[in-house]
Amino acid sequence: MCVALPGRVTAVEGRVATVDFSGNIVQAQAGLVPVKPGDWVLVHAGCILQTVSSSEAEELTDIFREVEKLGV
Repeated sequence: MCVALPGRVTAVEGRVATVDFSGNIVQAQAGLVPVKPGDWVLVHAGCILQTVSSSEAEELTDIFREVEKLGV
């Protein structure tokens, strides 16, 4: 099973984006889709797979928090 987490792009340099996941800052490859600072993105295995709306990102984050509470 693959899980792509939503995060917000804070900077882009070439094909590498800095992405904020609720305070966890990581570098992700941005070569698959065009992104810019402020975009919400789904990241899996260090690669940005797609952009999402802020409401989609919020909904996914809420779902992951609920799953975490269940201990799944």
